[in-house]
Amino acid sequence: MTFDPNLVSIVIPTYKRPEGIARALASVVNERVAGMDVEIVVADNDPLASAKDFVAQFKAAHQANLTYVHVPEPGVSNARNCALAVAKGRYILFLDDDMEARAPWAQSMLDIANQYQAALVFGPVDAVMPEVGNPLFDYMQPLFCRNAYDKDGLIPRGVATGNCLFDRAVPDLPNPVFDPALNQTGGEDDALFRHIEGLGMPLAWAQSARTYEYVPASRATAAYVWKRNFAWGQTPTQEAADTGLRGLPQIVKWMGVGAVQTGLHSLLWATSKLRRSPRAIHHWGRLAQGVGKVLWSDRLSPKLYGI
Repeated sequence: MTFDPNLVSIVIPTYKRPEGIARALASVVNERVAGMDVEIVVADNDPLASAKDFVAQFKAAHQANLTYVHVPEPGVSNARNCALAVAKGRYILFLDDDMEARAPWAQSMLDIANQYQAALVFGPVDAVMPEVGNPLFDYMQPLFCRNAYDKDGLIPRGVATGNCLFDRAVPDLPNPVFDPALNQTGGEDDALFRHIEGLGMPLAWAQSARTYEYVPASRATAAYVWKRNFAWGQTPTQEAADTGLRGLPQIVKWMGVGAVQTGLHSLLWATSKLRRSPRAIHHWGRLAQGVGKVLWSDRLSPKLYGI
């Protein structure tokens, strides 16, 4: 794989989110990194190429170093892999189309990558709910956040692709980088992270590389909270199962953790519902995580991409 070592590529996959891609692009168009150039790549996964005209107008208005690529074949892995084929930089910064970066986002990520010689760097994601002052959303909001750590430093495991730096100088990368078999269910990023972790490459956290995820009203529901957290809960058990027989102890461990989590949060959720407390939505999400650890089969994995 050839790339420009002095170039940072900001990659934004998008799928039918006109407001989202506008906000995401506006948040990164002025990003700068000392001693390096910055480009932006938008991968439009809508078969109808709905983002094409807006991206062209945005590029002209801002005179941005921006490349548009149309990826008509649906699937999150397809979108990411096609973006990587177009991107020219050594360092890839991934931002989702429902997210917004806060400067100096790119510089913060590169600083931590250099400080720890990290192959992957992750930063915090704070959720912005569709309504301010709604008690239900106040308890739902943490379920959409990703604040796994609270300070800069090395970390043991990858978190998520949204707000992630990926160094393409990593040897022995899978080809394609993101597994197309996981196009609809997601988890393509986890598979890549586990591969890089298995190579013994450092991973790091950049606390100051802050981003925001805007949660639409269509996702701020009990049904979506369940689906999202069920899928998240499945991940550790599925990863253990993917290692074959040697993963059996970890399967038993995570199913046990899930069973305890299910029992505890079932009780807490029922109690909160009886009291008509908005806290019930928090326990609903944690309950979904527990059930996911127990019912971890790929056949039960919900389809999250494009929702």
